[in-house]
Amino acid sequence: MSRIPAIALDFARPMAVTTRFAPVLLLIGALVAAAAFMHYRAVAGALQARNAQVSGLRELTQRTLPALSDGASASPEMREQIRKANEVLAQINVPWSGLFASIEAAQDEDVALLAVQPDVRTRSVAISGQARDMTSVLAYMTRLEHDARLREVILANHAVKVQEAGQPVEFTLAARWVESR
Repeated sequence: MSRIPAIALDFARPMAVTTRFAPVLLLIGALVAAAAFMHYRAVAGALQARNAQVSGLRELTQRTLPALSDGASASPEMREQIRKANEVLAQINVPWSGLFASIEAAQDEDVALLAVQPDVRTRSVAISGQARDMTSVLAYMTRLEHDARLREVILANHAVKVQEAGQPVEFTLAARWVESR
């Protein structure tokens, strides 16, 4: 059997060089920790300011503008201008971001959108695009139909581009959209 070596403990040895620098290292560590804390507070304050800006912008996009009222004594020209202004206000008040988010969320790499033409009066939208094949078009339609904002998605027309490489399908979809609150 081998012997376990004896442990030498010397409590009377003079201080080593590293223990002389311990207070200095402790002070440097405390300063670094204080600087990190100050930096954290500055970043947290900037983040809070950005969050306030974002919520202000969200409120701005969700606001609705009031319609103009035509006075009883207004001239026919003035009434026509008020009617046109109310049409513009109705278009501004439409939640466009929700509609476009729905259309973009359904998209994948097999479908490329060429045009999106919403009609405010009829609450309908025409979506033109190009897909690799007809299966991709039908899958895109299915994804659009599963969105809560779009209803009655139909294939208005399509054409296979035989002259082009890969024979892509150009299509136009028609859908009705509803506002989700």
